[in-house]
Amino acid sequence: MIIVHGGITVDPARIDDVDRAGQTFQQASLAEDGCLEYQLSWKVGEPGHLRLLEIWASKDQHEAHKAQPHTREWTSFISGAASAPPQFTDLDL
Repeated sequence: MIIVHGGITVDPARIDDVDRAGQTFQQASLAEDGCLEYQLSWKVGEPGHLRLLEIWASKDQHEAHKAQPHTREWTSFISGAASAPPQFTDLDL
């Protein structure tokens, strides 16, 4: 099992765009084989800080997720909306 958690701070002017794109990306990720949980949410008390929690049944399925077109598209999009580098931690259980 793989658990990924962390977050990224986005430009306040882009919050609505990130919210819309994030909903689409989250649903696409949840539909992938081996995805047990995929959550994008805004952190309370830190406006513009997007939190991520993803849980995958296996490392191979997580690796396949990272190669998906919707993941590459989201990564490019969120990088352009970010106001600070992302911080993520991967746990391999």
